[in-house]
Amino acid sequence: MRAFIFSMVLLVGLNPACLAKAQAEASELVRAAAGLPQSADSSSSRQPCFAAQGELREGDAIASLPEIFRYWLAEDVVYIIAPEERCAFLHLASDRERQQFVDQFWLRRAYDPESLDNDFKQEHYRRIVFANERFGTNVPGWQTDRGRVYITFGPPDKIESHGEGSQDEDREGGKQREKWHYRYLEGLGENVDLEFVDPSHSGDYRLATPIQVKNESPYNLPGVSRQDRDVASEAVQHIVVHVGPMPSPKIKFKDLEAMVVARILRDQVHFSYRIEFTRATHASTMVHIAVEISTGQLIPEMRDAEQVRVAGIFGRVSKPSGWVVETFERAASIQELEHLGQATLNRETIVALEPGSYGLAIAVKDVASGNAGLLYTTLQVPRYDDLRGAP
Repeated sequence: MRAFIFSMVLLVGLNPACLAKAQAEASELVRAAAGLPQSADSSSSRQPCFAAQGELREGDAIASLPEIFRYWLAEDVVYIIAPEERCAFLHLASDRERQQFVDQFWLRRAYDPESLDNDFKQEHYRRIVFANERFGTNVPGWQTDRGRVYITFGPPDKIESHGEGSQDEDREGGKQREKWHYRYLEGLGENVDLEFVDPSHSGDYRLATPIQVKNESPYNLPGVSRQDRDVASEAVQHIVVHVGPMPSPKIKFKDLEAMVVARILRDQVHFSYRIEFTRATHASTMVHIAVEISTGQLIPEMRDAEQVRVAGIFGRVSKPSGWVVETFERAASIQELEHLGQATLNRETIVALEPGSYGLAIAVKDVASGNAGLLYTTLQVPRYDDLRGAP
């Protein structure tokens, strides 16, 4: 069980799929994260998180956040954070509480809280990276209408593009258009078509399809017609800070974890690693950690009358303070590799880390013999603007 931490208990009934505010509010959060003043027309029908002088106090709360947390709120989770969570986050008093909130934000959405792999978090950041690479123009791809729809709903089932010079473009007065078809979307129903228009031929497609959301959908997009969900200050009264143990994911290779914690050096299994970085947001950089093991050093064992060679990989990323931010495990059998004709076992892990310095520990073992290898190294995660291709 992990150490005692603060956990935000949402007594108002949080839906894990809840998505955040409209495009205008997202823009204002981005401006706040960058230290820019709010626009004159930034008022929102959403009630403020603070009872007295709500909008002013809320603006002050955002402005007083450390830069990394302003960016996390404005970019990483702006489309998926529930209003109640956002208000609770703004009421936190210390960076430690904020970091614990971030950890539990992803844990609440994990499909399997006992697994080290948070599939929800991984898919969310995969969508952000894809949006940046595919839809970015003079602004990051996640901030465009197509990026917002992609991050919110995922990839469409079908895309129809009507580019420059097409008959469709001529009939529409020179506008480039793109239609996304979804067989089903929660809150919108079956056979949903979303149309994007690029009248200026700049690559910045704008959502042109009027959308009527049925009932109280968690989704909120540009052009959506729906009744606003109020986030009254009294709702914050239903969000309390609970001190208690945080569930720990199950670790399969406990012996490798013990080696990493005790810093026991082993050099029986030789392996190499490779690190690559991909820009996501100003708060998070995607770190690709690939571990490669020569298969010839793994000893076979009998399983179901067949010879099987299995390798286990355990990794841990921690801050200089010792705070563990990511733990990962991977396993693979030699049969799988022989089928692919490979002589080297290669397993990759992708994690989202805020820019800065980290310690990385990787332990590998041959499951049959128990032989292991262990290394410690440092990891310097670059900032968004330092990565190639940042707009």
